[in-house]
Amino acid sequence: MQRIALSVLLTFHMITLSGASLRGQGAVGQAASPSLYNEIKQFKLGGRSVRVENFVLERDRMRMTFSGDFYFAAPVEGRVYGAVFLGQGAIRAEAPGVFERESVRRFLKQDAVEATFTSAVLRFTDDTSDRLSSLPDGGAAPARAQELADRLETRLLRETGLNLSSRLLLSVLNQEKPGVFFAEFDGGNRGRFSALLDPQTRALGGAFTLNGGEKGVIFQYKGELYGNDIWMAFYGQQDFERGIASYSDAFDLVSIPNYRMSIDLRDPGAWLRMTANLQLTAIADGVKVIPMMLNDGLSEADNERKNKGLRVLSAQMKDGSPIPVIQEEWETGFALVLPGALMKGQSADVLLQLEGKDSMWSWNVRFHYPRSTTSWYPRHGYLSRSRYDMTYRHPKNLRVASVGHRVREGAAEGDAEVWETQWVVEEPVSFVTFAVGPFERHAEKVKVDGKEIPIEYHSVRGETQVISEDFILAEMDNGLRYFTNLFGAYPYGRLSAAFFPERYGQGFPTLLLLPVDGTADRYEFAFIAHESSHQWWGNIVGWRSYRDQWLSEGFAEYSGVLYTGLRAKAKDAQELIKEMRQELVSIPSTDRGAAKEKLHEIGPLILGHRLNTRVSNGAGQLMYSKGALVLRMLHHLFRDPETGDDKAFFDMMKDFVARHRNNVATTESFMAVASEHFVKTSLARRYKIENLNWFLFQWIYQTGLPSYHLDYSLERKPDGTAVLKGVVLQQNVPENWFMPLPIVAEFDGNRAGRTVIPAFGPKTPVELPLPAMPQRVRLDPDLWVLSEKTSEKSR
Repeated sequence: MQRIALSVLLTFHMITLSGASLRGQGAVGQAASPSLYNEIKQFKLGGRSVRVENFVLERDRMRMTFSGDFYFAAPVEGRVYGAVFLGQGAIRAEAPGVFERESVRRFLKQDAVEATFTSAVLRFTDDTSDRLSSLPDGGAAPARAQELADRLETRLLRETGLNLSSRLLLSVLNQEKPGVFFAEFDGGNRGRFSALLDPQTRALGGAFTLNGGEKGVIFQYKGELYGNDIWMAFYGQQDFERGIASYSDAFDLVSIPNYRMSIDLRDPGAWLRMTANLQLTAIADGVKVIPMMLNDGLSEADNERKNKGLRVLSAQMKDGSPIPVIQEEWETGFALVLPGALMKGQSADVLLQLEGKDSMWSWNVRFHYPRSTTSWYPRHGYLSRSRYDMTYRHPKNLRVASVGHRVREGAAEGDAEVWETQWVVEEPVSFVTFAVGPFERHAEKVKVDGKEIPIEYHSVRGETQVISEDFILAEMDNGLRYFTNLFGAYPYGRLSAAFFPERYGQGFPTLLLLPVDGTADRYEFAFIAHESSHQWWGNIVGWRSYRDQWLSEGFAEYSGVLYTGLRAKAKDAQELIKEMRQELVSIPSTDRGAAKEKLHEIGPLILGHRLNTRVSNGAGQLMYSKGALVLRMLHHLFRDPETGDDKAFFDMMKDFVARHRNNVATTESFMAVASEHFVKTSLARRYKIENLNWFLFQWIYQTGLPSYHLDYSLERKPDGTAVLKGVVLQQNVPENWFMPLPIVAEFDGNRAGRTVIPAFGPKTPVELPLPAMPQRVRLDPDLWVLSEKTSEKSR
């Protein structure tokens, strides 16, 4: 099992997988689970109360001080799961490390979360009740306290999608230890905000997509247009003490090796219905409650998640016995309460019936797509992989484009007006999706690495779009062959695409959703190649957490640049690179207007989607543009400085794919592979560089964007040779910043010499022997190294 020390976690994010275990905390009453859930959810303040004065409650790095009264919920099976506080209080939480301090500063203009409050609503399955039980009794709960308790659950569901009572039930029945702690604070200098500590990370991953191993989050809701500001997300104190942390997927409860789904699309403009047979296998002991993801891609705006998400109608075991299902309005998921706990390695077949009104959106009336292409069916785990057998029932005049291989299509038995189309996914994949409409199919077979692979495009010819199907098929063919050569074998056996009437595309395993018409320019070349390369970046190799998503989008974006340089002209690729570089120094727009920082300043690549906020926008642009340019700089480091031979770079990329095939990668696991290969390069040997940790810290964990200037003079030698003497200035980055820079000397007769010179710190002396007096010297003319400005001047 791979482990990475967290000795620098206070400064930089480093994380490793460690095993998950669910340890018992004593017997829990086994009353009917729905009844237990309802009692927890009711949150009636019928228990005792206590009065406190400067009482300190510490939960991980959160230190809360209370002076006033706690009113406890009525016990449920002898245990208390909530309380309401009224009085005067304060909370302080130190930000753990550079990333989180910058996040807190961005929202609160200070280095730590510090706030006052006059009320707090607490829910918990940890020892909070025990901590308070020995304190003196207080009075009866006032009506305001019960009002706060009643308001919490519905509001939290709408604002985050989190069903807190369901999370508490899971903690109780699965006998998790330590337990969960949640608090909503209000009435102080920061208004209403909340804190959640979830040692098993389930609620953080489900509601906030914080799946990098964080155990806690402090957040504030800012309205349906803005969502939640995540002031701080943090690893557990024990993680710091041990020097390692577990990714969130270490706490998954089950795997789902196989899905068998029957998807009813007979009225796709109104209903999405399905029967889903899930083969579950426990990967932990004592699995009684299983949280599932569903509808998590839907928005609060326009009540989309409430009114247009899918609902579970029923669930049952293979033998027909019913399974209680917990699913509330607004919830981003649901929970299955099994009749008996599964032990590690045990399997169970679960049959679900689901339906959703308006769960698909329509284009030109006749073409239909799931509202969320990734959350229209139940899943467990962020990017866990499964095999799929999907049968779509639809009107006979419509055609289905789907992930997988089409094995059957024709009239349904007993109903000539309904067709059934069966698609099968034999390789384990993380996501499946589909589109349905009167598509016109265009197909051919191509040879890729000696294998015949069918490719197919689902067109909308005759609609408002004019589409060149032959061009799109040709680009799909080119992309398959090109990226197979660069990154390794294509494993899926076929590739399809379908027209997608959005402003973005998506690259699912075997299925591209493309909003393109076939215009032969650099943008179309790069776009189709980007989505095609997602077969490798995102599908063959997934990303492990939100911190690693740049491995998918940045790699795909650079793949599009590489392809465009070959498919069109080198200058077209250069123009794309210039546009990306310019984007990083632009001011992103936010819902408040222009942001206060340039795009590259809003945060490091490693923070992923968390950089999309009210005060700093552009996480997607950063992952695409900076991610691509970071990979391009690695490409530069692997090239031979004199000849430009880059075979070592693509050998490394192939090895990275091979090691992570049908699995997930992290930023650190990629850099480990890159370092292993890099030390063998001529550049590493020249400068005695032992690893790429410096590169990781500078370009992925930090926000710096240097400017470079070469100030030089040329001296002609008597033998006809020359020497360049000068200094390289490196500005706007920390003093220990290091980067090898390409330099080109241009000579008579259209000749050029290439090498690299080091930039270390603000000022680096340069002395470079040359075979002749050059006509011109240029610093990084091909834009290999990311900078705000690169220039040179001869003295």
